[in-house]
Amino acid sequence: MTINEILDTLDNLIACAWNIPMTGGKCAVSTTEVQDLINDIRLALPTEIKQSKMIVADRNDIISDAKKEAKKIISDAEKQAKRLLLEDSVVKQAQKKANQMIAKAHSQSKELRKTTNEYVENLLTNAEDALLKSIQNLKSAHLEIKRISKTK
Repeated sequence: MTINEILDTLDNLIACAWNIPMTGGKCAVSTTEVQDLINDIRLALPTEIKQSKMIVADRNDIISDAKKEAKKIISDAEKQAKRLLLEDSVVKQAQKKANQMIAKAHSQSKELRKTTNEYVENLLTNAEDALLKSIQNLKSAHLEIKRISKTK
């Protein structure tokens, strides 16, 4: 029997007891029955207390496990957040470096185009000058041949 059941039985015993007249509500109960119920309570108490202690211990274990799990989850989340921040930082640095490299490549390409155009322009000018000089030499030679031909 549980303590609550024993106490219910004790309560019923008192409720069924007969009142003693002119005693201010006192009643007569069987002392043997009351003592038996008290002994039952004493016997049941250690079991009830053990069960209560086991429940409290289980509750404490559950709370402790939950706290450990919560700490682990928080720790894992913090590690994940740090890793993501680091990855984000690395990505941003890589993007910045890539943008710098692209800008430098564009600048070098523009400079190379300018230098190449100047070089080609210079070559064409020199070639044109050389051709004009050659044409003048040809004309002079042609005129000289005509002059020589006329004098003979």
